[in-house]
Amino acid sequence: MLAFWAAIASIVLKELTYRFTIRKAKELNSPAVEANAWHHRSDAMSSIGTAIGIGGAVLLGQRWTVLDPLASVIVGAFIMKVAVELTVKGMGELMERSLPDDVENEIIAIVESVPDVIGPHDLRTRRIGNRIAIEMHVFMNGEISLCTAHDHADAIEDLLKQRFGSDTHVAIHMEPANCPCHR
Repeated sequence: MLAFWAAIASIVLKELTYRFTIRKAKELNSPAVEANAWHHRSDAMSSIGTAIGIGGAVLLGQRWTVLDPLASVIVGAFIMKVAVELTVKGMGELMERSLPDDVENEIIAIVESVPDVIGPHDLRTRRIGNRIAIEMHVFMNGEISLCTAHDHADAIEDLLKQRFGSDTHVAIHMEPANCPCHR
């Protein structure tokens, strides 16, 4: 029974550790911390398998010892699933995959909220560690001064950094919307 209760305590403590760590991973936007959180969750899952195996044998008798390897197979499958998901996510970041559509749509909405902006195009986004990079061309009213256009570009950069973090890389190429060279 001591081993059973130790497994139960391990489940509770590892799950609490997972929840704390995954919250921090989201705050820091860190895939490495997220992977560590899932390590804690996999430890909790392993302890569930152990608790089922020990509890089955202790409470139900020797013929139920088959629960231990059965639980191990189920826990192993869960761990493999999480490992594949984290690997795919990590590979996407290494290959500089674009940010999800909902994030890119939010970026476009932020850009379009600035005065004299006609609209962005050639948007390129990617993750760099726990930061993001945003590069785009922005059509603006071609009749405004270069100084005003520059101020609008600074405003776009400030808004994006307020939303995504001060260390967000933002590169904006301003273009006049009514220039004959863009037709």
